Amino acid sequence: MFKHLIEGGVSFMLPVYVLYAVNLTLVIILITNFFRKQIRNAKKLTEAILFFGSLAFLIGLLGQAVGIMAALDAIETAGDVSLGLMAGGFKVTMIVPMYGFMLFILSLIVWFIFRALNKEANTPKIS
Repeated sequence: MFKHLIEGGVSFMLPVYVLYAVNLTLVIILITNFFRKQIRNAKKLTEAILFFGSLAFLIGLLGQAVGIMAALDAIETAGDVSLGLMAGGFKVTMIVPMYGFMLFILSLIVWFIFRALNKEANTPKIS
């Protein structure tokens, strides 16, 4: 994990890690409120979780674009570059979007589950 923080670039990996921490905190609050039957903030919490997950993915894409631009500048300066070196650079540019996409997928799963549970809790029961 620390290796990816350095390889992926601290300027883009650190915000993604912070968003992981924020989402984890929001999920814990959401679960706690759900078991306490305090559902009034559930919609706002699930929307915040989804927002921060998608923000992490967008930060990842921005980090990849910046990384690719820097790599292309280096290739332009160096002239002839081996294919292995280019592949290694491309692999490094995939680190930040991968972490952001994983957080987005996890956020989407949490959002979907709690949205379904919230709809189920608000559906009137016919007796």
